[in-house]
Amino acid sequence: MLFPMLVFMVEKYGDTGVDERAIGWRAGILASLFPMAQFCTSMMWGVISDKTGRKPWLAFGCSVSAVSALLLGVCTTYKGACYLRFFGGLLNGTLTITKSALADLCDGTNQAKGFGILNLAWGIGSVTGPVISGLLAQPCVQYRMKHCLPILEVHPFLLPCVGAAVFSITGVIASLSFKETNPKQYRPMNSLFTQASYNKISDLAHAEDQQRQSQEGESAHEESKGGVLANKSCKQKLIVVISTDELSSLKRMTESKACRSEECGSSTRKKEHGQHTWFSWIDRNVLLASLCYAMTGLVFIITDELFPMFGAASKSVGGLNFSSSALGLILGEGGVVLCLYTLLLYPKVSRRLGPLKCFRLGILSTIPIWICFPMSSLLNNAPFLQWCLLLFCTAARSISACTAFTGSLILVSNSATPENMGAVTGLSHSFCSFFRANGPAIGGLVWSYSSGKTFFLHQFLAWNFVVMLSALTYGLSFYLPSTLIKPKCEPFRVDENM
Repeated sequence: MLFPMLVFMVEKYGDTGVDERAIGWRAGILASLFPMAQFCTSMMWGVISDKTGRKPWLAFGCSVSAVSALLLGVCTTYKGACYLRFFGGLLNGTLTITKSALADLCDGTNQAKGFGILNLAWGIGSVTGPVISGLLAQPCVQYRMKHCLPILEVHPFLLPCVGAAVFSITGVIASLSFKETNPKQYRPMNSLFTQASYNKISDLAHAEDQQRQSQEGESAHEESKGGVLANKSCKQKLIVVISTDELSSLKRMTESKACRSEECGSSTRKKEHGQHTWFSWIDRNVLLASLCYAMTGLVFIITDELFPMFGAASKSVGGLNFSSSALGLILGEGGVVLCLYTLLLYPKVSRRLGPLKCFRLGILSTIPIWICFPMSSLLNNAPFLQWCLLLFCTAARSISACTAFTGSLILVSNSATPENMGAVTGLSHSFCSFFRANGPAIGGLVWSYSSGKTFFLHQFLAWNFVVMLSALTYGLSFYLPSTLIKPKCEPFRVDENM
């Protein structure tokens, strides 16, 4: 919502001593403050949600978004807007916690669909946000109202900010009706198991083995009647009377589903023996998956900045000389394609290839796309073909973005254990936020450098830089182990209707 009106907001603030040339970098700073603040606090919000649950902080983050949007609409100074953007990012962990909640809800069978919904929501926001901003910003000037409300004359950007606040308030209402997904905070009402047994069903099976060994001298008929499970690692003992067959089934389920890798078991044992530290969950796989996700974000945020500059630049410097409405139409088409692909095709692609191959395919397919974008400048004398090429590239970019981003999100999720899901998600989001904060500046610098050159096809220079980043990210993906195609641990979920 903010980006289409960002430059106009900075112009409206009109601080004394600021010339027109400074508006661009001031707008860039204002845009970068929110992700830079999230870089500082995303991991913190993830850890907090691991300790206290997802639900309250989802509602809190949406409330912060609503309040900061309203205050931004009535802000009249550039410094005040910077404070609002920065503190709005510091106090907002909604995206981190949303991804953590999705990881709690999904397992290896439905991760593609679950994380695909996140991409769908992002696509809807990418279409509706600019529309709200374009239609409602500066209504008095845009629609030449003779009798405009005084508040809209003083605060011309209030209406789109109110629109954004309405969406955030809807998120607050949805959060209040959201069921807690964090296993540590889960409270089944009619379940056979209490919290002590729920945290680690594998502990119960282990305790049962120990008890069976200690009771070898007892009569066999008592074993056939039932088993007694006691979790001695907890302060409160839990006694559950079940049949021997049910006990064996629970143990088989524990071995097959509770932990799918040695790393999960080792992390649990470390915690039991007091070796757990604040950052013991950070391992090679977590760092590699987070870095791949962040690099993917860097590639696409640079192109988000690069394409409007390339499209609006004059033909003399290798641009397309498009109007803002033409650029908006092309970008809007990309949002529509993103929604359709996420709904109809991506789940089938993910089921067939898996998250790791999807990530590689998505990032590798961007390389010819980045080469085709500047090729459109060679078709300035054939507008129809130029538009066809740009629409195709934008649609292909949306498909590649969905495939790469969703694959990398699933890989990050699979690198974490359930008890550290929020922390790992927060770490990956911190990495990505850092690149989101610096990506627009990098895109502006490489375009400024390439547009200043005079050799033939110099407009390809900036896009070739993004090609190298995509190739680097693709190469990095081969350091990811194949074990990340499945969740490291699947938390035991109890049916409330038992």
